[in-house]
Amino acid sequence: MRAALFVLALAACGPSTRSVIDAAGGDDTPVVDAAPCNDVVDVVFVLDTSSSMGFVLQQLEQQIAGVVTASNALAPDAHFGLVVFQDNHKIDATGPLGMIHTAAPTLQAAFANYRTNYTNNNRNPGDGITGPTTQNPICEENSLDALYAAAADFPWRANATRVVILVTDDTFLEKPDNYGDRDGDGLTNKTDFPKEGNYPALRNLGETVTALKGARARVFAFSRITQPNILDRCGTGRRLPWAAITNGWSTPYNGAQPIPVQTDGANYDLDQVKSGTLSLSATINKVVLDSYCDPPLL
Repeated sequence: MRAALFVLALAACGPSTRSVIDAAGGDDTPVVDAAPCNDVVDVVFVLDTSSSMGFVLQQLEQQIAGVVTASNALAPDAHFGLVVFQDNHKIDATGPLGMIHTAAPTLQAAFANYRTNYTNNNRNPGDGITGPTTQNPICEENSLDALYAAAADFPWRANATRVVILVTDDTFLEKPDNYGDRDGDGLTNKTDFPKEGNYPALRNLGETVTALKGARARVFAFSRITQPNILDRCGTGRRLPWAAITNGWSTPYNGAQPIPVQTDGANYDLDQVKSGTLSLSATINKVVLDSYCDPPLL
């Protein structure tokens, strides 16, 4: 696998040739028109850790070694980052270089930590390990602020192919809305279930997309493209209708094109990942390979 990916990378990213008409004899003459690609690989995972997303963290824990190997086959010293979110977000800093992971074991430990302590307890990552549990009064999740943090705060390298892998099963809200305000009355002080809290949205869609474009980062999303049946729906209320869960990922959001479209990325069906008909790791490997040495058209 490593050798095959390396050969494909050279074919895609090394000196290219084109045919030109020779002025003297009209022969087709191959001419090199591009320098060798010297990109490194930077991949940041932006993961929804809400209670329905345990299967994603578990799959990534099991499969991340193959992703690390494939990325390093493209270029040595691949860097990986992790931003986790529910109503707020946290940039993981447990890598050997703080926000930077360079090998599978530390990523595996991070995925296991967030699944055990945050997903299983419905605890917001930004609140830390001592934060309240079941503190998630509406279904929408704060992916916008997490994506903004990935774009603006991760230490991307100047010569890196930059890929963001976003996984979520719902849409998002924009500022000045508040994820902790379950009924939209402007207050966040109700203590009955589902308990409110102060979790303001900090960004809007335009600000987040501008940050991603500025970082030259493609977003490849794994999201639901169909509404869940009633048994698979979250157990709290919503700000937006169920039909809106695709908005921002595979359908427009308030008239704006989906984030993957705006960043020259793509969206994949999360339900296929859950059913096992789409391999999470193989798809990640493919999008990294396809992005390598091919700057986004922004």
